[in-house]
Amino acid sequence: MRGWFVLFAFTIGVGGAFALLTALSRTPVVFEYLPTEFFHHWLVGHVVLALVFGLYFFLIFLWHRVFGAQGRKYEVLLALGAVVLVGISAGLGSGKPVQNNYFPTILDPIFFAGAGLFGLTLLLTSLRFGWISFRQMSFRDPIRITLSVGIILSLMVLFSTGWSLQDYSAPLEPAVLLERIYWFPGHIHQFVNASLLMSLWFLLVRLSGSSVPLPVASLSILLLGFPAYFIYLQVIGTDPLSSTAHQMTTLGYQAGIGIPTILVGIYLLVFRSFRRNAYSFILGLSLVLYGGGALTGYLIAGSDLRIPAHYHGVLASILIAIMGLSYYFLKDLRFSDKVSSLIRWQPALYGLGMILFSSALFWAGYFGAPRKVPGTDYISDYQLLAFLGLMGAGSVLSVFGGVIYVLYILKSVILGWRVSRA
Repeated sequence: MRGWFVLFAFTIGVGGAFALLTALSRTPVVFEYLPTEFFHHWLVGHVVLALVFGLYFFLIFLWHRVFGAQGRKYEVLLALGAVVLVGISAGLGSGKPVQNNYFPTILDPIFFAGAGLFGLTLLLTSLRFGWISFRQMSFRDPIRITLSVGIILSLMVLFSTGWSLQDYSAPLEPAVLLERIYWFPGHIHQFVNASLLMSLWFLLVRLSGSSVPLPVASLSILLLGFPAYFIYLQVIGTDPLSSTAHQMTTLGYQAGIGIPTILVGIYLLVFRSFRRNAYSFILGLSLVLYGGGALTGYLIAGSDLRIPAHYHGVLASILIAIMGLSYYFLKDLRFSDKVSSLIRWQPALYGLGMILFSSALFWAGYFGAPRKVPGTDYISDYQLLAFLGLMGAGSVLSVFGGVIYVLYILKSVILGWRVSRA
């Protein structure tokens, strides 16, 4: 169990380093001092490590912690191997990066080996917890119910990915092939993130000394509907890139994720956040970030920086909740004998940075800044330049807050492990 927590912190740290390089390569003046030919490799490293691997590792940690199961060391080692291989591929700039949605890929044997190890790890852990999830769905515990939903959704991701791999064996351009493979699994993975976010919110509520009514928590079960339908579309042979698939996956975001998370979020924001203690305050920050990210998602038009503004706001709401809970788990796992005072300002620093970053991305996109493009050659007016500068400032603040978090977590883990073995 401890291993998953440590691995999560390490993975987020590496992914955050790639995030900083990616943001700085878009920042006026600064980008001129960076090897921007590595931009797309860094972007892949950031997304895969921080936004896929890292979040899954924390989710797996919660499965072990809440359901009381014993960890398997070989699973942690497989996952560590996945992080190292993907980090090497992205850091050295080997292979050709492909910016497909949801799981961007580097056409490199090292990257594929890392992705394969991650898939094997997720398969082993999800299957092991699968039976538990079906039994726990009947428990009257909001956190267990929501985590059980996450386990079922993870199994759906694996099934969907396997079906996609066997269904698209014909030779296609890499970008088209990867988009087809990951379209449905990638959308189901967003439902996994939604279940993780709800679980984090409910944990923060409990630590703040309050509780969540069972009818509110049970809204998480609604997350299972659209993913099941996505798998049905795959099985009957629906083209993932068809208009039908796009309409249904868009509706899945707007209704399948939007309705339960927004309803739960409104309830918690009104009745459970910004009260009592630091956990309640972090809950409020997470809810604000999620609300902003969700709102920008409904305002997306075209392919510009409004898209990453949406998902960075949503994912930042997950990360800031994880940060707050990490201070508790350091004490709970006996890495530390008290909750650090950092909990009172480090998440706020990170949250402020991400609010600036996501807001600047949105307005830069509104004024025409394209996605996944380094440099500033596309700038046509000073408004756009100002928002890109604000984006750079927000990224520095958030990364600084993230670095403080990761260094403190790793220091506490190393020192705590030494004490426990002394």
